[in-house]
Amino acid sequence: MLLDTTFFIDLEEEVRARRQGPCAAFLREHRQVTKHVSVVTIGEFAIGAASAAVTVRFFRGYQRLALGREVAIFSGRLQANLSFEMGENDLWIAGTARFHRMPIVSRDGVFSRIPALKVIRY
Repeated sequence: MLLDTTFFIDLEEEVRARRQGPCAAFLREHRQVTKHVSVVTIGEFAIGAASAAVTVRFFRGYQRLALGREVAIFSGRLQANLSFEMGENDLWIAGTARFHRMPIVSRDGVFSRIPALKVIRY
């Protein structure tokens, strides 16, 4: 499964508040499943992080998925076939999930508009 940026922002808030919330519960419930993160999500997260080291530490243990030529072409074709314009970062994340045939974990409603993309809410 691919965890979206909203998941990690919410998880960071739970960690900062020192409380167990829906993200921590989701991770516990799915501890046996490999969890992936797009490099786009890492970049979005880094915008609000205190430092690069904090960002690297926060994503330790998650499998990174890079954007390569195949994902770029797949994502471009995905946008070409949608009836609406997606934001670039959401498109890259959705394209990565679809390309790798993974569900996406998010509370962002835009992903539910993508055909054949399974969205898991937390």
